[in-house]
Amino acid sequence: MDRFSPLAAIKTGWRCTKEHFIVSLGLVLAFTIVSTLLSLIPPGGVVGSIAQLLNVFVSLIWSLGIVRLTLDVVDGEEPRFGVFKEVLPRLLHFVVLMIIMSLSILLPACAIVGIGAASCSVSLTTLAAFDPMALSTMTLWLALACVPTIYISLRLFFAPYLLIDRGVGPIEALKMSWKASYPLQGRIFLFFLLALLIMTIGLLCFLVGSIFTMIITMYAQAALYRQAFSAGIQDPLLVEDTNVAVS
Repeated sequence: MDRFSPLAAIKTGWRCTKEHFIVSLGLVLAFTIVSTLLSLIPPGGVVGSIAQLLNVFVSLIWSLGIVRLTLDVVDGEEPRFGVFKEVLPRLLHFVVLMIIMSLSILLPACAIVGIGAASCSVSLTTLAAFDPMALSTMTLWLALACVPTIYISLRLFFAPYLLIDRGVGPIEALKMSWKASYPLQGRIFLFFLLALLIMTIGLLCFLVGSIFTMIITMYAQAALYRQAFSAGIQDPLLVEDTNVAVS
């Protein structure tokens, strides 16, 4: 792969959104409505517990299916609702992957915040009292905690796509993502800055704009992954630093 371009990924996301907007919109609205209805059921009791479990299940299947669907569209195929059924065998692997990713991202941040609070004798009492010194100290430690959170998130960005696209296990997906993202982390970070800008613009345009920019971002993420891992190649195509062009 001789190009890894965040801007090109955004352009691909825009193109895919224009070509398949109605289907994409229907999927987003269907998921939103189902998830909202399940969330409205009060927790507690048999019905509430079942509703909460169903909501988690629907969210997981949505996350899995949308990875497969966006990759298919980026590869030139038509979006298929059947992908949500096809990804079911990968559900347990996906859950394990999400747990490992969440712990990998959150634990370093929590450790830094904890160390900061302990070393500076900051407590919940002082924070609740709006102590200026305590608030400023914890703000600095929270900012510091964001560094490993962002870094690890960038390095593991490819993992969910690898799990679905290559059919590898959670650990292998994490290893492949960590290796492939090493020369690309700056450009992945740039991509997320662009995506954040697009999502912000969408928020300014209220609901319709938010949904539109969310769909663009979904396809753009798949396009960015596909730049690093080409379709139809069984072994991972790891992008070398010397072969990456900035755009």
